[in-house]
Amino acid sequence: MNACTLVAIATFVAASALRAQKAPDVTPYLTVDRAAEVALARTAAPADVSGKATVLVLTPKGYVEATRGTNGFTCIVMRSFAAAPDDPEFWNPRIRAPQCFNPPASRTVLPAMLAEIDWALTGATPAEMKARIRKAYAEKRFPMPAAGAMAYMLSPKQHLSDADPHWMPHLMFYYNRALKATTFGAGGMTAPIIDATAGDPNGPMQVIYIPVRTWSDGTPAVHAAPGN
Repeated sequence: MNACTLVAIATFVAASALRAQKAPDVTPYLTVDRAAEVALARTAAPADVSGKATVLVLTPKGYVEATRGTNGFTCIVMRSFAAAPDDPEFWNPRIRAPQCFNPPASRTVLPAMLAEIDWALTGATPAEMKARIRKAYAEKRFPMPAAGAMAYMLSPKQHLSDADPHWMPHLMFYYNRALKATTFGAGGMTAPIIDATAGDPNGPMQVIYIPVRTWSDGTPAVHAAPGN
C-alpha cells in the first residue's frame, strides 16, 4: 500500500468521523408512542381526509411509513428541521407541525422535504443544505410542485414556534416560482394571503399560506383569519 493510498484512506476516515460528529442527536425529537404520533399527524386535516391518509412517523433513522392510506394524502408531524436551513428555531425540539399533503404534493413536494430532512439529520450545515437544494432542483432530481399541490395545517395541537405555538390554521399552496403562477401574497405573517417564501425570492419554489377560521376539529381558531 503506497503513501498516496494511505493518505486517501486517512482523509476518508477523518471526513467520515467529522460527519459523524456533526450529526445531531435525534432522541429529543422522537415520540415514544407511535400511535400518538399517528393520531397527532391526522389532526392536520379534517377527519374525512386524514382518516384515509398514509401517515409517516419519525424514527432515529428518519421518517418511515406507519400506516398506508387509500386516498393519496400523506400526513406527517414535521419537526423543526423541516424549516428553512437558516431558521432560528431549526433545532428546537418542541416544534410539532402536523401537515397533510394532498396527492400532487405527496408526489412532488414531500419527497424533496424528506430528502432535505435526511441531509439535516446526517449533519449537513445550513450552507451545504442550501447548495444541495438548489443543485437538486437545477438538475431536476427534485421535481417542481405539480399543479394543485397543497397541504393542510389545521391542527389545534400544533406547536409551530415558542413565540406563537398555535399561530393559526392555514392551507399551504406550492408553485414553481419560474412559472410566475402567483402574483398575490405579501411577506410577513399577518397578511390575508401570505407569501411564505418572500424572503427567498430567487428560490425555486413559492409557498403561499391561506389562513382559515377553524381548526381541523371544527373549533374556532384562537386568532381570526387576518383581514376578516
